[in-house]
Amino acid sequence: MTATVETASDSLTSALRLPVWKALADRAEALRRALPARPDDAAERWHWWQGMTSEQQRRAALLEHLDALCGHLTGRSALGYPAHDPLPLAALEEADGFTSEPVAELIAAYRTGLRDSEGGQPLDALQPSQMPARV
Repeated sequence: MTATVETASDSLTSALRLPVWKALADRAEALRRALPARPDDAAERWHWWQGMTSEQQRRAALLEHLDALCGHLTGRSALGYPAHDPLPLAALEEADGFTSEPVAELIAAYRTGLRDSEGGQPLDALQPSQMPARV
């Protein structure tokens, strides 16, 4: 029998997963209500997309992104994010400003832990060319 030892990072990840998912899901639902209904058929989706203003298209793209991140947080790996990454930085960034103060503090602690594990500066302070490779 092997004992499982939960690290502080694992504990923090577990504590953040639900509130981050909730923030993303709430944002996605608000966007969904503000946009015309998205058809399931690909050809109809093309016409749906073409019929929207550029602002609606921007919101629709954000909706797709938020839905993908929500899926990733619930175990359905999103394209572009490693399956083993339980809490992608993109999810934290999209939740930023949409959570309670205690959750925001946990997010800051999580980012600090990531920075420390990478041995450098805070990840959100890095330029895209300086970001650590995500494999």
